[in-house]
Amino acid sequence: MLSYRAFASVIGVVAAFVSGIVLVAGLAATLFLFIGHSPLRALLALVLTLLFSFVISRLVPRTNVTLYDDGSPALTISQRSQGSWIIATPNGTTLAQVRKSPFSFLGRTRWTITHEGRILAEAIEESFGRAVLRKLYGKFSRRYESNLLIRLPGVDMGRIIRRGKEVDVLELVGDGLDRRVAVGLATVVLGREP
Repeated sequence: MLSYRAFASVIGVVAAFVSGIVLVAGLAATLFLFIGHSPLRALLALVLTLLFSFVISRLVPRTNVTLYDDGSPALTISQRSQGSWIIATPNGTTLAQVRKSPFSFLGRTRWTITHEGRILAEAIEESFGRAVLRKLYGKFSRRYESNLLIRLPGVDMGRIIRRGKEVDVLELVGDGLDRRVAVGLATVVLGREP
């Protein structure tokens, strides 16, 4: 049994909220200026809006989590960039890099697990319909969550269960994926989603 402190931080929530407000207000100002026949000012407002939203999002500190096994560090998960984490042993040996697809907001969320450029596995939401339901309603009810399938083409490696009788469960099949990497992936997925 491993334990960790949740990823949740009020800083990220506040930064996302403020960045969203700046983006919406800036886009409204851009539209207002464009309709008012001031295309140069509209362009300037758009550039400033995008710049400030980007800067605000970059001010959020990166996440670092250590998983413990009976009080001893067992695994470290460090965020490298937005959508990318390193899973390592306590002594710093990298086991894998977990990367979320930048286009996940459009459909099914896809995670790629690599080590030194070699793909170890992929985790993908079970269906497009479930992915859309999760994005729309998953924050309000667990019944709209979607499970993730961990696999390589033709090889089923397991699942991360977020909906069903038992939730927040990692099920592995065989030894195709290092269990520590699978636990790190599940921690990132369950700690960051929906």
